[in-house]
Amino acid sequence: MLNKEKYAKEIAEIACDGYKVAIVHGKPKSCGKCIDCDFYGCNDCTKKLMDWADNEYGKPPVDWSKVPVDTPIYVRCCSSDEWEKKHFAKFENNYVYAWSDGKTSWSTTNGSTIIWEHAKLAESEDQNGNEQN
Repeated sequence: MLNKEKYAKEIAEIACDGYKVAIVHGKPKSCGKCIDCDFYGCNDCTKKLMDWADNEYGKPPVDWSKVPVDTPIYVRCCSSDEWEKKHFAKFENNYVYAWSDGKTSWSTTNGSTIIWEHAKLAESEDQNGNEQN
C-alpha cells in the first residue's frame, strides 16, 4: 500500500479545506509552519511530497532521541549479520549506542557502551520499519 492510499482520506480533507499538504512526523497535515514539516530545508516541497505519496507506507522511523535508556533493542553491525539483543544506552551524533556485555544502566559497572550501525526497537515486528542505518 502506498502512502497516498493509506492517507487518502486525510489528504482529501486537507485539500478540500483549501490547504497544501505537509508531512509532519510521517503523516499528512495542513501546511503551516515550514520548520515543522519533514521536508523543511528542501528546495522542492512539491516533488518531495509526490515522492512521499508514491512510496510504500511504512511505520515512521524511530526518534531515537526519545527512546528511554534501557529499552530492549536489536542491533547489528551490517545488514547481513544476525540481530543481537541489547539494551539502549544513548543516541549521539546520529548513532545508537547499547550497553556492552548485555548490561543495563543499572547493572553496568563501568558505563561501557558500543556503537551500532543498525538498530531497531525490540517490540518491532517489521525488520526495516524502525531500523536506524
